[in-house]
Amino acid sequence: MESLPKKFTLFFILVTTCAAIVLGWNIIYTDWDTAQLINLLVFGMLAIASESLPVALPKGGYVTVSFSVFLSALILFPLGVSLTAVALSGLIIFGKVASEEPLYKRVFNASQFVLSLATAYGVMNFFKPSSFQFDSKSIMLYFIAAAVYMAINTSFIAIALGMILGKSPWSIWVSNLRWGLPNFIALIPLGYLLALLYKNYGPLGLFLLFIPLLASRHSFQLYVDMRENYLNTVEALVQALEAKDTYTSGHSERVGKLAVAIAEEIEMSEDKIESLKYAAVLHDVGKIGVSEIILNKEGKLLDSEWEAIRSHPVIGQTIIKGIKLMFDIGEVVRHHHEHYDGNGYPDRIKGGEIPLESRIIAVADTYDAITSDRIYRKGRTHDEAIEELKRVAGSQLDPDLVEAFCKVVTSELTARTVSADQGQIS
Repeated sequence: MESLPKKFTLFFILVTTCAAIVLGWNIIYTDWDTAQLINLLVFGMLAIASESLPVALPKGGYVTVSFSVFLSALILFPLGVSLTAVALSGLIIFGKVASEEPLYKRVFNASQFVLSLATAYGVMNFFKPSSFQFDSKSIMLYFIAAAVYMAINTSFIAIALGMILGKSPWSIWVSNLRWGLPNFIALIPLGYLLALLYKNYGPLGLFLLFIPLLASRHSFQLYVDMRENYLNTVEALVQALEAKDTYTSGHSERVGKLAVAIAEEIEMSEDKIESLKYAAVLHDVGKIGVSEIILNKEGKLLDSEWEAIRSHPVIGQTIIKGIKLMFDIGEVVRHHHEHYDGNGYPDRIKGGEIPLESRIIAVADTYDAITSDRIYRKGRTHDEAIEELKRVAGSQLDPDLVEAFCKVVTSELTARTVSADQGQIS
């Protein structure tokens, strides 16, 4: 943990200390008997198995089907049993995730499980519920507890990731909730059914529902994988384009990363940043329709050849017009060569008429074009590129976005990762 930010280390100590106190207190004041030990064994094993099959979320963190197991334990058993089961599931995991997850993450996860579930129990207990049974009041209190657990759990994760990554916890929370909410909604009723089956049929009843739980997890994994495959397909299309010209290899990927850095600097929403990433990576896809002879020509281009080059934004829009995300990706690609003063192409629009995303891509594209080697010239230095960006701010480029770019490109993180041809933003 030495390499982790100090803020996170302090947060880690606070969370784990509070969780240890809450867990220890409830273990001591639970009336343990053989039945409770069996309950702990059964639900502990089920929770551990569930936690060993996580689905990673796009902005960090993950979801598992253990959510329903935790909620079932919450309404069935004394808090000492429930909290011990969830703590064990955070600490003891198997399979691939076990080799990838360091000890401090396991301890943190176990701690936030304990605090999230204890908070949910406290809110539910405030309404003085009767013993668990299948009636409207029990169901209502169960759903309240589930909502509280979900909010606290995702908040702990967002705060921790925000501190580690140096990003806004709120934006991480919103993005991950958007991806994780379908999983949570599916698992809430399953958790209640799990409790009913265990109460009426014991451990054997759990196995009747464990297969649907695994099916739920598999469906969500497919949902997340589909997103990844979507972006991978886009990147493969761009790589096919860049194979035509070794001098532009990696250009679209670098522009995508730089565009995201600008978007984060101006605090664009996570959803729009996700769509911007697609548009930036695809901004030059229309060059597929331009002759390689023209693209790789060393000498001065003829007017007709310039017209062919200038057609690539329109060709790109035609190729990707079917991709609909938070905004029209094709429209963004069409206008990434418009100038802020209206002297760009293809439509000669200016200022705020140009989509914000197109203006962001224009800044990133210009920087990478200046600093990259071309067949007809050597790439210029970072300082020279920044000087050029400032010179054309207000004419070719949006001055506010140039200012934002200059801030982010001189930060320790970005300056380390965009120099030369590396162009990586961690």
